[in-house]
Amino acid sequence: MNTHSQTRKTRFNWIDQTKGLAILAIVIFHFFQNYPDRSQLISILDRNGAKLGYAAVDIFFLMAGFNTSYALISKLQKNQIQQVEINWKSWLIKRLYRIYPAYILAVGLSCLLYFFANLKINLNLNFLLSFIGIAGIRFQSINPGFWFFTVILEAYLLTPLIFLFCKNKPLKILVLGLIGAIITKILAFYFLIGDDPGNYLFFLQDNFIGSYLFQFSLGIYWGFIYAEHQSFRKIDFMVANILFSVGFIIFIFLTIFEIKYIYMLGIDILFTPLFFLRIQALLSRLDKIAKIGRALSFLSILGIYSYQIYLIHQPLYFVLLPKLNYLIQINNYLKIGVSLMIVSILLTIYVFSFIKIERFVMQMLGTVMNK
Repeated sequence: MNTHSQTRKTRFNWIDQTKGLAILAIVIFHFFQNYPDRSQLISILDRNGAKLGYAAVDIFFLMAGFNTSYALISKLQKNQIQQVEINWKSWLIKRLYRIYPAYILAVGLSCLLYFFANLKINLNLNFLLSFIGIAGIRFQSINPGFWFFTVILEAYLLTPLIFLFCKNKPLKILVLGLIGAIITKILAFYFLIGDDPGNYLFFLQDNFIGSYLFQFSLGIYWGFIYAEHQSFRKIDFMVANILFSVGFIIFIFLTIFEIKYIYMLGIDILFTPLFFLRIQALLSRLDKIAKIGRALSFLSILGIYSYQIYLIHQPLYFVLLPKLNYLIQINNYLKIGVSLMIVSILLTIYVFSFIKIERFVMQMLGTVMNK
């Protein structure tokens, strides 16, 4: 869920639309995940929505890596600089400046929302870790969705080391990411068979950049490729198809043994490349069709503000969904539809207000820093 984007001259619609699709999948998944009435239909939608949610998060980390390297390489090409010489201190400060104010604001508004809804928050060490943004999900006390901030923070802190260690070579970065991801998956599997669910889930997802290191590194690699060719190559699609085919066979095999979270045990590495390339290819084609292209502007808007939407949507669910389930006394199927409609309207208003407040805060920070 990368918060920085290309300049107007180099911005591609498919980038925002891809992030728009991803955040839409996550918002819908979390709706059914947090819906109070656990009917059979909700359970089915939750279970299948989780698959979309996992895939969407992978896409976000791939996009974060892609935008990082593409922006850096495009800037160097524009300035006609041959060597990749980057002021990493300046780069990192800019990244932190772009993600932290929105995060702190989301923390504050979430706590305020809980206060008026009489939801208890314990002011302890976990709260401090959550406020700083390093709680992951294991020590999270405000919003489980804030795990993403922890992991994207880890990714940004690791980025200069990745580039320096790999000497700015995209293929080396990709190989490093693959090795790191495989080691993480092995550790997760070790704790799975050792009946240690805490450490199993820690290495599996939601706490640790190793869980998404391949996706992030693949994004960095493809950022280099796209900056050079302004498209993805046939070999990218060929390799992605092969990986997906292998992954599908393994997925079916593991499903037979009913292993939980098997997608994140390595299937994500095999599926994500093709998912991303197919989405990019489809959106690029659709964007050329005038009528459909205009309709895709909705996805672009979602993509542009995907970071903000991600930060604040779950606390609103925590507050609204139990109340709506209590207040709306109609047929269960109609109740789901009505609840989804009401939540969508209120979430839109909340996001719009959040963005306005964030812009004001950023302007104030800019004024103070420029003095």
